[in-house]
Amino acid sequence: MKGKTRKDGHALAMYFLTSEEGARRIFGTDPLGDTLTAMTEWDEIGSLTRGEKPLYHMQLCPDAQYPVTDAQWKRMAEIVLDELGAKGHDYELYFHPGLKPDGHHQPHAHLGICRTNRDTLKMLDLSYNYVAHERASARIALEFGWELVPGKHFNRDRDSQEEFPRQKLTKDEAEYENRTGLSKEDRVREITALKAAADSGPAFKAALEEAGYLLAKGDRGYLVIDQKGGQSVLTRNTGLKKKELEAFMKDVPLDKLPSVAEAKAVQEKRRKTVSKSDAPVKIPEKGVEASKFLKGEQQPFQAPEPTPAPQDPEIEALKKRIADAEAAEVLKLKEYFALEQRRLEFQLDREKANSTALREAEDLQALNNLKADIRERRSGVKGIWEALEDKWNPQLRAERAEERRREIAQLKRRQAKERADWEALHEQTRQLELENLKERQAQQLRDRQQKFRDDEERHIREHEKAKQILAQIQAEEKRELERNQNLEEGPEPPGRGKKR
Repeated sequence: MKGKTRKDGHALAMYFLTSEEGARRIFGTDPLGDTLTAMTEWDEIGSLTRGEKPLYHMQLCPDAQYPVTDAQWKRMAEIVLDELGAKGHDYELYFHPGLKPDGHHQPHAHLGICRTNRDTLKMLDLSYNYVAHERASARIALEFGWELVPGKHFNRDRDSQEEFPRQKLTKDEAEYENRTGLSKEDRVREITALKAAADSGPAFKAALEEAGYLLAKGDRGYLVIDQKGGQSVLTRNTGLKKKELEAFMKDVPLDKLPSVAEAKAVQEKRRKTVSKSDAPVKIPEKGVEASKFLKGEQQPFQAPEPTPAPQDPEIEALKKRIADAEAAEVLKLKEYFALEQRRLEFQLDREKANSTALREAEDLQALNNLKADIRERRSGVKGIWEALEDKWNPQLRAERAEERRREIAQLKRRQAKERADWEALHEQTRQLELENLKERQAQQLRDRQQKFRDDEERHIREHEKAKQILAQIQAEEKRELERNQNLEEGPEPPGRGKKR
């Protein structure tokens, strides 16, 4: 057996009634057998206490080899109520045949319990419900003569019984191994060894990348992406606590790491590259060596690689300064954008909380008004006459009580539907406002980056123009210097070099 607390009695009643073909009611405390109205009323009773989950849903599932009668199902429910301390509480018991498509049938029963006692208006405490489940299971097995399977918390003979097997993997870890084919133990052992050999965060990051892993930023910290694209929390692979890991990785800023999607894309690209490189290489056949002078299949022409043009160190230094300034400003913009988003989310959440409180107050007032109207209809002469009729005719009293419950349930269902529609509309509006803000911020970031590109082009043009002007000035100075030198030497004397 298993069970947990929950709310929304209407939804639970619908599950009892319609989730399986062949579902039927075995027993319940509602005198009219109207499970839907009764369990909807449990929420209303629970609202008179401070409890948030006024219902308890249990599943009773004996082994299929034991045929169970309705009387036994009812007795099982009584034992469970006794062990939980829920005697005197309303409950509904339903049978489900448990028909499976593969032909495996597992008949079981669903037990819904109202945690609020009608007389005391106190809510049932279910702190150690699993221990009560084991006690009830032992009592049922002993009373019906079934095989006793002691639970983890039951007083069992530890000398003659083996210890319970320990779960090695969680559900997520098991799915991870099935999906990637990688062993958790091998991954943890390898990453732990890499961490022990690294003396700093950057060295650890480099060692991970050399081993085929990638670090990525998650919502709550560092993630490691393996070769198959599987993700896991870095703290679980190193054995460090979150604060210890953050102190060790302080030189590897989380916001500078790629996102999970980006890291997985890189790993997928690596896998494709490795698969291509693992393809068999075609070995040329022996014989006449292929030549460009022979007819037949010609070798493809390979153009010579162009010689890269020499780079201007001044322009490269200018580009680096602009890139550094751009990176710093983009980082500030992103921090400001994140602050804007948090402010908007806080404002929207506060508005929703205020609106929700106002709506709940209005719904509660409408419910109280309806109850006051029902009490008013039962007061005065008419109320006295109805009380006498109820005393003489119990069936009429039950019908009137059922009508009152139905009227209250209809109001609560209508309020719940309106509240759900309102919350859906509010969430849609919230997401739209957040998306509009993010789009405006993205446009601001694109405009800012385009401004840096324009500034870079302008600075390069100005630098080139300054170099041209400097070259012209230097050429003019050189020509001026040559003219001055010619003037200092002077012209040749007249008649020099002529023979007489």
